[in-house]
Amino acid sequence: MVNKKEKILSNQDKLLDAMLNKDEHALKKLIHPEATVFGSAINEFEKGIDRVIHYYTQSIALLPDDRRIEVKWRNFSDLGDLALVEQEFIVHFTLEDQEITLLTLRQSALWTHVPQEKDQEDQWLLLHDHTSMPDHLGAFETISSSEMLENNLNLELETDQLKKRLNQTLSELKIVKDQLVQKERLASIGQLTAGIAHEIKNPLNFVNNFSEVILELIDEAREEVLSERGKVKSETESPFEGGSERSEQGDDTNPVNGKDSELDRNSNNTPLPSESSEQAGLNPLSRGEAGSSPKSDLVLEILDDIEANLRKIHEHGKRADGIVKSMLLLSRGKSGKPVPTNLNTLLDEYLKLAYHGMRASDSSFNVDIKTSYDSNLPQLDVIPQDISRAFLNIINNAMYAAFDHSKMEGERDPVIQVSTQLQNGRAEIKIRDNGSGIPDEIRDKIFQPFFTTKPSGVGTGLGLSMTYDIIKMHKGSLEIDSDDGQYTEFIITLPVNNKNGLS
Repeated sequence: MVNKKEKILSNQDKLLDAMLNKDEHALKKLIHPEATVFGSAINEFEKGIDRVIHYYTQSIALLPDDRRIEVKWRNFSDLGDLALVEQEFIVHFTLEDQEITLLTLRQSALWTHVPQEKDQEDQWLLLHDHTSMPDHLGAFETISSSEMLENNLNLELETDQLKKRLNQTLSELKIVKDQLVQKERLASIGQLTAGIAHEIKNPLNFVNNFSEVILELIDEAREEVLSERGKVKSETESPFEGGSERSEQGDDTNPVNGKDSELDRNSNNTPLPSESSEQAGLNPLSRGEAGSSPKSDLVLEILDDIEANLRKIHEHGKRADGIVKSMLLLSRGKSGKPVPTNLNTLLDEYLKLAYHGMRASDSSFNVDIKTSYDSNLPQLDVIPQDISRAFLNIINNAMYAAFDHSKMEGERDPVIQVSTQLQNGRAEIKIRDNGSGIPDEIRDKIFQPFFTTKPSGVGTGLGLSMTYDIIKMHKGSLEIDSDDGQYTEFIITLPVNNKNGLS
């Protein structure tokens, strides 16, 4: 029966032969699954049978095909269930009939006993290999069996630590890469926003400017109607007395236009157009009771309606202009100036704007809006264009969630509730919907740029991210309270007295 030493030294020779021939099948039969190898010459550490085999086969990849190994000396140490083989061997080859020494290596190989079943012979497998080369003075790195075991453990520990640090570094690099990609996308969106804002601003200026001009023309038209009505009134006060005077005095002054009569200059004595229209009863301002006529009143009513509608156009045009300016400021990395603002009024205004916007895009849209505003809430120093955009983003999401859930469930009407309250020196704004809620697993992601649960083409995933940044810029906080399948409530708090300005 082959004894322990002979078995291990035979395996050692088989190992060298399999390394030279890059025989992976033979190597697998000789190496323990948890084996490690360390080549001090190149400071390379590998663990696991596949990694060790790869190290063995690749480390001699560049050696000549006729390479051979000559063992110069070998020592064997019996360590019980372990055995240590220390040896020095030369790798040489033949070049033009000359024997060339390529490498001189010193190897410490630790073998371990692996028990087998009764009918099978026990195995001795390589557990650790430490191979060294001589330095430039020809001295080898020396290593004992105890040192090898200790170094083996230290190397494994250091390797695990290095792997953890490497994984952490890779994770940090991935985060930085994602942030850079998001910044580039946001920069592109900023450039696109600036271009769109510039394109919108030009026709918007025409709307605002011409609406102002038309308002002035309406005022002039109203004054002209009132002036004509006054002239008709003065004419109809004393028609007989006025006619007598004109007859006696021979006054040829026209009572309507106040100019000298041209009857004398008209060879056919044809009445002037104004006179002929009065005689024909066609002057809309000359019929009816003195000082008034149905048509003059109708003209004034129409002018009032036109003025009211035009003022709405002008008001919303100015608001759109403010939004465009805010978009330009945002794309340039700047913002407007904080001014005292009534949040109750601002919220109510943007509630209506969001509702009508939803109705315009979907005629079937409907939602019940309930409000509760604290009348004691003071004006806050905020940037109206920015804070209103934050409100609008949350309100739009609330309306969408409530209506969308009602369409799927069909059992409850969509409702959103908006309230304000002065709480501990801070303004608290709550916007609540009875939609499907926000699952816990995505609650931490909804403020991330480009994250959206809406269908493709419906949401960009930027609304809540921008909202969060705007609230933080105002030194406020934004929290979420949600019950999956029941409701979602956004709670915004803003400082009432922001003496230090915006951050």
